[in-house]
Amino acid sequence: MPAAPIVPDDLRTKLSRVRGIVLDVDGVLTDGALTFDEEGRETKTFDVKDGLGLVFLRDLGYRIAFVSGRTSRVVAARAKELKIPEENIVQGERDKAVAFDAVVARWEIDAEEVVAVGDDIPDLAMLRRAGVSACPSDAVPIVKDASALHLTKPGGAGAVRELCDLILEIRKGSRADRQQPAPPAAPAPSSSDGGVIKFPGGSRR
Repeated sequence: MPAAPIVPDDLRTKLSRVRGIVLDVDGVLTDGALTFDEEGRETKTFDVKDGLGLVFLRDLGYRIAFVSGRTSRVVAARAKELKIPEENIVQGERDKAVAFDAVVARWEIDAEEVVAVGDDIPDLAMLRRAGVSACPSDAVPIVKDASALHLTKPGGAGAVRELCDLILEIRKGSRADRQQPAPPAAPAPSSSDGGVIKFPGGSRR
């Protein structure tokens, strides 16, 4: 298994333009396990390092959303802990394309500026809409085939942090909510033209 995801230059360029991240929950933010206590209450386990990576991006102005086909109070609590706005937490929506479109429209950014991360068949629709599609290392084969970025860590165990670190490395800490500085203008041509004095019909030094 590679120590870091393989990111070709064209994909790095797309990631440099990312301003929003849409994440599936079960199998991406968690390992996909569903645990219930004797009273039927559900518990989930989240990776604290994944959370810190999302905080880094959040503080730099990146939009973050969770999209899950299931509904869980645990997910809402985790989002609140990470200070992700409630309107960016979409639960119980089986059609993730609808959820993705609604979130991106609310953010008023282009879908090409969004990376979506999923691990299973229900995530395919939003992966295909996003500018960058990504998956954890333990995603099902059809999702791997549909994803441009294959993370080397599994869901719930570092995949999200790996993505966050990659975005931060490519952007080098620049803010997503501010216009990036324009490249420096090309220097004006020298008036001396390199020491060549032009004359009608030719030039002389």
